[in-house]
Amino acid sequence: MDSRLWNAISIIAFSILLLLGFYVTHFLLDVLLIAVIISYMVRPAKEKLPFKNETLSTLLAEIIVLVPLFLFLVFTFLSLANALVAQHALKSVLQDIGAIGETVNRIVGDFLQFLGISETQIAEASLETLTSRIEVLTQDITETVVTWAFKLPSVIIRLFLATFLSFYFVRDGKSLRDALIKITPDNKKEKIARMVTACDAVIYGIVVGYLFKAIITAFLSIIVFYFLGIGNPFVMGVVLAVFDFIPLIGPWTVFLGLFLWYALQGQVAYAIEVAGICYFTISLVPELYIRPKVSGTISQVHPMVMLVGILGGILSMGPIGVIAGPLILGMIVVIVKSYFLDMRIEKEDIIGRLLINAGARLKKLNPRQGREAPEDKDENGEDGRSAGVEQS
Repeated sequence: MDSRLWNAISIIAFSILLLLGFYVTHFLLDVLLIAVIISYMVRPAKEKLPFKNETLSTLLAEIIVLVPLFLFLVFTFLSLANALVAQHALKSVLQDIGAIGETVNRIVGDFLQFLGISETQIAEASLETLTSRIEVLTQDITETVVTWAFKLPSVIIRLFLATFLSFYFVRDGKSLRDALIKITPDNKKEKIARMVTACDAVIYGIVVGYLFKAIITAFLSIIVFYFLGIGNPFVMGVVLAVFDFIPLIGPWTVFLGLFLWYALQGQVAYAIEVAGICYFTISLVPELYIRPKVSGTISQVHPMVMLVGILGGILSMGPIGVIAGPLILGMIVVIVKSYFLDMRIEKEDIIGRLLINAGARLKKLNPRQGREAPEDKDENGEDGRSAGVEQS
């Protein structure tokens, strides 16, 4: 067989296999992305452990990082469930959700009367269209609540699967990196190594930006709910931070719950006000500035690229697009920079720098340590006080 024909057949066969592989794995895209996030959280802990066995060190790092996180998540969900059960909130939502449409119709009628427009001045078809749209909206809200109630076990299972996959990412990540560089031609090894390092910086930046956003969400939630006088501000802040940390859920579920809670009590205007204020101050502003800024600074990608990736990812992929969108665009940018423009991109370790600065400030704030440090050592670097005791 002609070698050209054989090469063409091989390329076609391999392309078909790639398409089949994508078809098999695209159902687990959210699981894989969450596994990558978890692996980047676990990897720093693994690097600190003094064990040479990769399996043992990875397992211990997973336990050290994920067990407290899992207990924290369980505590949050149990606290939220107890609060809902105590106030019969979910039962009220499912039984009385139809009242939202009636309340909205009444508000629309009052608004038309305020404008001096009677119902007879509006075409009957327009009123029917408005009523039908409101009914569709209430049905959509009902379906959303019920769907997410039944989807929660599936979300938990996918999180466990992502945790399991993260073990292999952490343990074998370095081996995969070395294997990828090894199979490349000798004249391309340096470029490929530089490109892999740049992609690693992008993923690390997205993960750190993701964590920073969740922390900022907690602080903003406490402040906003304190001034609004809604529930326990600290508990609400913790719940929103946890929901923001899980892209499959997101903080919007809490805002939707607040809207339903007040709307079912006939306070539709206040429900819209509360949901709007919470979404704008807690979710939208940090999403548009903090996450792109932190991720872009670490990975040396312009925050605008990260922002476009976040917004485009949400619109095209749903909640998981918060991760997938900036990851795709960020990798495109750093690949162009590192591979084609021969730029060296190293991740900006913001967390390590913050810890170092915090340690330096603590030393400055400890005057006792600052005064005794020069006196404790003699010219030979020995302890002066112990030498004095020996001489006496």
